[in-house]
Amino acid sequence: MTTQRPEMDLSRFPYLQGNYAPVLTESTFEEGEGGLRVEGRIPEQITGAFMRNGPNVAWQPDHYVYPVDGDGMIHAVYFKDGRVHYRNRWVRSKYFQVEEALGRACWGSHGKPHPVDEEAIALGGSPHPFKNPANTSVLFHGGNLFALFEAGFPHVLSSDLESAEEFDYHGVLQAGDGLTAHPKICARNGDLISNTQRFTEPYLTIQIFDKNGRHKRAIPVYGMHRRAMIHDIQLCGDYIVGLFAPAFPDIEAAMRGENPFIWEADRPTRIFAVHRDGGEPIWFEAPTFFSWHFCNGFQSGGKLYIDYIWMDSMPVSNELGTGVESQMRNMHRLTLDLASKAVTNEKVGPTYCEFSRADERRCGLSYRYGFAAAATHEWGESPNHAYNATIRYDMESGSSQFWDFGEGANAGEPVHIANPDSDREEDGFLMSYVTSPAEGAFLSILSAGDLTRGSLAKIHIPARVPNGFHANWMNGLTL
Repeated sequence: MTTQRPEMDLSRFPYLQGNYAPVLTESTFEEGEGGLRVEGRIPEQITGAFMRNGPNVAWQPDHYVYPVDGDGMIHAVYFKDGRVHYRNRWVRSKYFQVEEALGRACWGSHGKPHPVDEEAIALGGSPHPFKNPANTSVLFHGGNLFALFEAGFPHVLSSDLESAEEFDYHGVLQAGDGLTAHPKICARNGDLISNTQRFTEPYLTIQIFDKNGRHKRAIPVYGMHRRAMIHDIQLCGDYIVGLFAPAFPDIEAAMRGENPFIWEADRPTRIFAVHRDGGEPIWFEAPTFFSWHFCNGFQSGGKLYIDYIWMDSMPVSNELGTGVESQMRNMHRLTLDLASKAVTNEKVGPTYCEFSRADERRCGLSYRYGFAAAATHEWGESPNHAYNATIRYDMESGSSQFWDFGEGANAGEPVHIANPDSDREEDGFLMSYVTSPAEGAFLSILSAGDLTRGSLAKIHIPARVPNGFHANWMNGLTL
């Protein structure tokens, strides 16, 4: 099956070049001649689906600076009985359906929004100048498969990805709420630890849903003077931690075509820790830094330990080709003393990395191994960046291990898939999409215990898989 759209002129957008360019075809491939080709041996004990979400513009854009504006597209590989199936589909949100009906883009970018025209509104389109592209992550929880975008409601997807519908958690989410694209699933009881953000106080509220998706409690986090770019949260034992870096959205500036975010470098980065049962947040303060993503966190005695990807400042500009997005980022560990409120912030390793992950069975608990996409090659004069390797950090010894997919390769977020026959982190597998100049697109399966063995299996895909955002393993989900 293929569904294709007209070609677009993307030449002036650096983040729509190379493997950041969208694919305009929805495809379905079975294993066998003309379809998927398996090299190596697929772990037969796993059943489920590896899915990754990411921005994939469907219609000619007017403006595109940072890869956040494209329409969500899920790339999925389903595993059952040692066989595999692949498909990619756009997330068919109401915004997508309106644009598909009109054959054009109807909403502007987050860096250059514009009023929505009457024709789009007449077809049921939202008059709000920002659309929900449902393009950041994909998650399976409480029996629902979700496409997530932090500035809007989640979308519930069918298991075959053919349909999508906004979901308000049975009235829990209200107009103006943005549900994070980075919730955490508690390893102890299956709770979904999430949060909503608004432009009115309280600017952030922790939202906890039980393992079946029922709402348990809302915990408002007070102590913020305005809404900030809080992209991720982390569960640490009994506490939930978030970073209040001085990165603030400015809608009025965005409507004028100016930078949609203000970075106030003279302000410190503040950190909150709130007990998962509720209560007032504990606030900490550190020298200014920014982060998109946590790796994991845990509690030991009166201290919280949080591993995350550090950056000097928020890497967003409204100008084309500035390269600000390529600034250094590497793994750090924050230590928060709950009694004294002392903060230490130590570098774990110097390697340029992003999209950090750990064994989800250890979420919020002590753990040994962290994983990330890593860049070990120079990217020349390219104004954007990519990752050619997977790195594993041993959080106990401080050592690291790489697997390099080769010059010019683009390697995505490495997701740890637990071995159902073992409780050990190192007995699991790491899955990530890779696009290589020599081999094309494939899903790589590495050993979490020894990256130097290289790919235990590669599932070669006869279509391009562009760079994207976040992936997850949907355990037990099949077609």
